[in-house]
Amino acid sequence: MNSFNRTMQMILSFILAFISLLMVSIFLSESLMSGVITLFVRISNNSRSRLIFILVFTTILFLSLFFLIRSILSARLRKARITHSQMGIIDIGVDAIESIALNAAQSAQAGVKAAKAHITPFKNDKVSVHLSIMAYSNVELPAMMAKVQERVKKDIERYAGIQVAEVIVKVSRVDTIAARVD
Repeated sequence: MNSFNRTMQMILSFILAFISLLMVSIFLSESLMSGVITLFVRISNNSRSRLIFILVFTTILFLSLFFLIRSILSARLRKARITHSQMGIIDIGVDAIESIALNAAQSAQAGVKAAKAHITPFKNDKVSVHLSIMAYSNVELPAMMAKVQERVKKDIERYAGIQVAEVIVKVSRVDTIAARVD
């Protein structure tokens, strides 16, 4: 989720929390409740104030619904990548794409001991691949990361038919190679 979406969700959450706190306070105090009722009566009698109130709360409602629907639809790439062929529908799950990325990273012959993959949506039905790698200590890391990036991108596009926008490789740990005992 990008920073704009997170910011909007935080703002809407704050507004919702403030309104909830205000409503609890109103119901706990009779004098506050009578003041709010008087305020609503005054607002409903003034057409300009009523229109502003309606516009503000309608905007908040639509923004809330928009970000709720957007967060539901973008959750884990909508759980699958669905394409259509002549014979019917092809449904490729996110776990399958992650498995292709892991197999590609480990078979790249680049000194990868272990890896974890995470797939996120990107623009124009592309995906972004985030790899966290444990590498061997006798490896030139920049060259290894470039080789892994190329292999992962190529394999996902070839085997899943899904365009890859970026492959982000993070070397989380470098593991020493154990000495051989003959």
